[in-house]
Amino acid sequence: MGFAILWVMLFHLRVPTDLTAIDFFRSVGYGGVDIFLFLSGFGLYFSMSRKNFEIKKYYRSRFFRIVPEFWLVLFVVFLAQMDFSARGFYSLICKATTLGYWIGYRDESWFISCILFLYAIYPVYFGLFKKYGMKASAYFIGAGFSLMLIYALICILFYDNKNHGGFIILTYARIPIFFIGAIFGHWAKDGCKIVLDKRLKIIGLSAAIIATFFLVLFQTYFYYALQTCSLAYLPYIIITPVLCILLAVFFEKYKTIDKIFTVMGLMSLELYLCHIFIYKLFFEFIDFLDKDSSNILTMLISFFAAYALYIVNKKVLTRRTSIRIRP
Repeated sequence: MGFAILWVMLFHLRVPTDLTAIDFFRSVGYGGVDIFLFLSGFGLYFSMSRKNFEIKKYYRSRFFRIVPEFWLVLFVVFLAQMDFSARGFYSLICKATTLGYWIGYRDESWFISCILFLYAIYPVYFGLFKKYGMKASAYFIGAGFSLMLIYALICILFYDNKNHGGFIILTYARIPIFFIGAIFGHWAKDGCKIVLDKRLKIIGLSAAIIATFFLVLFQTYFYYALQTCSLAYLPYIIITPVLCILLAVFFEKYKTIDKIFTVMGLMSLELYLCHIFIYKLFFEFIDFLDKDSSNILTMLISFFAAYALYIVNKKVLTRRTSIRIRP
C-alpha cells in the first residue's frame, strides 16, 4: 500500500518531469488504486475468517477508520475555500454523504465512495463464497466485467464515446480486481497448496508482460478513446496480482526499504485524503516556481499534512470509539 499511494500521488502531479520513463510510469499511476483494492479484498477475507468475527464490529470499524478523517479533511477544505453559498453547502453535503458520487457528481474524493460501497457489500460476497465457493466469486467478478462492458458500449454507441457518469466509471472498472483480491486471500488464508513452480511463474510473468504491452498501447495511442469508457483499466486486472507478488518478494529481500514503505502504507489513507485536496487548493498558488520545485513542494506538504492527520486520528478520533481499530 505504501508503493500504491506513492504511485497515485505521482499520477496526480500536474507537470511532467521531461524524463520519458518516469513520465510514463507517472501517467499509468492510476494502477495504484487497483493495488489498493486488490489488497483490500485480500485483507478483508482474513478479517472475516476470524472466529470472533462480528458483523456489527466489522461495519463499525470500517466506518470509524475512514469516515471521521474524511469528514475532518472535508471540513478543513470547506473552510479554506470560504465558499459559504448554498452551492458550497450542497457540494459539502454531497461529498460528506458520498451520495453525490453516485448521481454523477465529479468528486476528487471518489475513492472514499468506492471503497465504502465495496466494504458494504463484502459480507454478502463472503457469505455466498462460504456457501457456494468459487461460483460466488465468478458471479461477482462477472458482474464487474458486465458493468464495465455495458458502460463502455453505452458511452460508445449513444454518447459519442463521452463519459456522462462522472467518476463512477472508476468504480465500475475496479470491481473485478477487488474480488480477485478476495480469491487470493482465500488461497493464502485457507492454506491452498499453490506451488509457484517454474511453469506457473512463466505463465504469470508472460501474462503480465502482454497486459503491460496493451497498457502501453492504450496509453500511447488510445488514451482519450478508452479513458471515457473504462476499458483503459482492463490490463491492470492481470498486472496487479503479479505486481503485488513481485513487490512482496522485493520488500521481503530488502528490509530497510520495506520498513520505509510500511510506514507510508500505514498512512496511505491520510496521504490520499491530504494530497488530493492539497493539489487542488495550493497548486495554483505556486505557479511562480519551476515545475520540479512545485512537484517537490506539493509532495512535502502532503506528507506533513498526512502525518498530522494520522496523529490526530490515532490520538483523538480512534479513542472516541469503543473498539480498537487497526490501520
